[in-house]
Amino acid sequence: MQPVRIVGMRPAWGLPSPSPFCLKLETWLRIAGIPYRALGLDKPPQSTSGKVPYLLLDDGGTLADSNVIIRTLARERGIVPGPERTPEEQARDHAVLRLAEDSLYFAAAWERWMLPASWPATRDGYFGQLPGPLRALFAGLVRRKMKAALHAQGILRYAPEEIAARAGADVRALSALLGRQAFFQGERPGVVDASVYGLLANALGFPVHTPLRAAVEACPNLTAFCKRIEHAYWSGAATDGAVPQAA
Repeated sequence: MQPVRIVGMRPAWGLPSPSPFCLKLETWLRIAGIPYRALGLDKPPQSTSGKVPYLLLDDGGTLADSNVIIRTLARERGIVPGPERTPEEQARDHAVLRLAEDSLYFAAAWERWMLPASWPATRDGYFGQLPGPLRALFAGLVRRKMKAALHAQGILRYAPEEIAARAGADVRALSALLGRQAFFQGERPGVVDASVYGLLANALGFPVHTPLRAAVEACPNLTAFCKRIEHAYWSGAATDGAVPQAA
């Protein structure tokens, strides 16, 4: 099977990717057993969305958005996501995905990109491989774009205390939804687990102790969930797309 080629952020802070969505996609590829090559971004994204991750297509085009990429690859390769899941369980999966990606993600982005104490780590993690003058220019440009996006989304209109409270509530909801299960999607992880892992692993791996990181650390079942994913799919694995087998 030919490896697929994905473009994303280079590793940082001991994580395969400092981008929750890039880490989500790579984790799902490992869960699905699809070999891949992860190409580190070294210029502005060439995707139609202007964002990462994106898939390089054989015809020279690109396919962006982690969920679109996953649905496309699953369809092309005959991967049926959770065929044993009941309609109610599938609805729950959808709700967890939306909670993670349409709520918690924005609080995490706010912490990284807007908080003065977090910005140096974010700048160096995302742009540290660039030459000094280019790093300052490009990092500032992306930060301004992120600020505009967070304002348009709405989270930047809240006080910092309210953003932290909302993020903490999201984390506790995820903890309650996981409960004593190994994974959010049952005995075997799926795209929901990959998505939640991408967010939580980045919260725990970010080298600044933020309110979000503290909230995740306060939920033992979520930290155990992250370790479970890491052991099964990332432990001792190369970052070039080798796919380890679950333990």
